[in-house]
Amino acid sequence: MAYLKLFHVLFVIIWMGTLLTLSRLLGYHVKLDGESQLKVAKIYKRIYYFVDMPAMVLTILLGLFLLINGLSTVDFSQGWFHMKLTFVALLVVCDVAVGKWVNQLQLEVDSSRGIKYKILHGFIGLFLIATLFSIYVLHVK
Repeated sequence: MAYLKLFHVLFVIIWMGTLLTLSRLLGYHVKLDGESQLKVAKIYKRIYYFVDMPAMVLTILLGLFLLINGLSTVDFSQGWFHMKLTFVALLVVCDVAVGKWVNQLQLEVDSSRGIKYKILHGFIGLFLIATLFSIYVLHVK
């Protein structure tokens, strides 16, 4: 069981690292010239599909496996677990939004200087902090 927790945490770190990186890089994408935008768009798609998406799926699958096999240790009446699941669900929604924007990347001249991507990056960071807060501060054994 300890190895499963180790891999769960490892995939969480990979998932959050790529999600935060991609959301930030999308903010810089609009500042590039046309040829550079096309080149980096391919790299963003590779990162999303070959690093981010597998890490997210493995994180969720291992988390579900740990939950199913450790039901006796989880007290569902405490709010920390519900808070954690809520913010994880919001992180999945953010990941889907990043994937949607990565797939729609084209030559883009954005007068807002990528503000929507920067806002999403901020929300991802906020949701990550809230998830960690629910686990390590509210969940006191």
